[in-house]
Amino acid sequence: MTLEEMFRRIVRAHLALILVCVLIPVAGAAILIAGRPDPSVASIRLQVIAGSPKSATEAEGMNSRVLAVATTPSLLGAALQAANVQRDVDTYAATNIAAQRIGGSSIVELSVSDNDPLAAGRIVGELATRVALFMNQGGQATFRSTLADLTRQIDDATARRDKLITQLRGIADVTARSDLGVQIQSANQLLSELSGQRATLIANDAARDQAVLVSNQPDIRRASSTILPQLALALLLGLVLGLTAATVLETFRPRVNGIRALARLLQAPVLGTSTEEIDSLRNTMALAARRQGVDAVVLMGADSDDADTVSKLLFSLSGRTHAPKQSKQPAGPDDTGPVFELDGFTDVRFTGLSAVTPQDEMTAGVVVVSTGTVLLRRLDDLDDVLKAVRWPVLGLVHGPAPRRFGRLR
Repeated sequence: MTLEEMFRRIVRAHLALILVCVLIPVAGAAILIAGRPDPSVASIRLQVIAGSPKSATEAEGMNSRVLAVATTPSLLGAALQAANVQRDVDTYAATNIAAQRIGGSSIVELSVSDNDPLAAGRIVGELATRVALFMNQGGQATFRSTLADLTRQIDDATARRDKLITQLRGIADVTARSDLGVQIQSANQLLSELSGQRATLIANDAARDQAVLVSNQPDIRRASSTILPQLALALLLGLVLGLTAATVLETFRPRVNGIRALARLLQAPVLGTSTEEIDSLRNTMALAARRQGVDAVVLMGADSDDADTVSKLLFSLSGRTHAPKQSKQPAGPDDTGPVFELDGFTDVRFTGLSAVTPQDEMTAGVVVVSTGTVLLRRLDDLDDVLKAVRWPVLGLVHGPAPRRFGRLR
């Protein structure tokens, strides 16, 4: 199967279905977007560290840390409560909170989107304050614990040294005094190290970077419209659904789409179209009949919907015949027309299947009339008739194109 044939069978044959599948989600998305107000975005910038980040990785890490802290459920819930706003914390954290670093600087912009611009401003103000407070004091528990531990060790070392000094005063033995002197020296050295560690810890804590708000007033603006991306997604979804539905329908109801594809299946040429000049079409079919040694050309529709085209062709041929000769056989209920003789080809006649005379049975040929689109099961019915009568297929006549939005056959 060629790409052109696949396009004809899936896209062109089911164009109405595909358009409906596309229009429904697009219309639904347009209605939802039209009824929803544009959200407002309130933002505040925070300086995370005093200097510039040493690398893009460090800058991205600062941005990720701000976002992680801001979307913490307990912290965000406290900010919403302080702003006097009722929102679902989990949903709000996933869809309405954003953090974006400003270039390669140490400044991160914290943003909150909300349909109410005043609520967005209050929320981002409370949230930014809590984020800065946590980042500044989040490690203080460890600092205080370490400082308390060092203070306890210093106190213990001081008490031990003082005890040794007291013992030294009451001992007269030179050797014992020497040993106590060594122990006192070790205690003084340990005390000096612990005091240095505590001083360094306090100095580092005093010199560490503090997260500060660049401005206490949030910047509130309207969010850019998302109608075009959402309509594009709806269009893509509808197109995928339409093509999938068309493919499934074509799988369970396969059809031949295209007069050339039908001609290849019947192994017969396309003689012309039903809309061309009747003289040209008549001569082409008559010449094809004479080449096959056929005296009677039987017009047969590939589908039941082609019966009107067959009748119109026979009627047109009737208006151009020199000496019309009616068939002696009584017309049946599905009679498609009388027998006609052609001027210039007096021995070639055109007829419908029900008007074939016994004299024509041995010298008849078939011209199939089709729009080019026919279900395979209908084509099987046509093939059964052709095998039963054993008449050669002279060619095909392309009927008018089917209505694109007509009923599905």
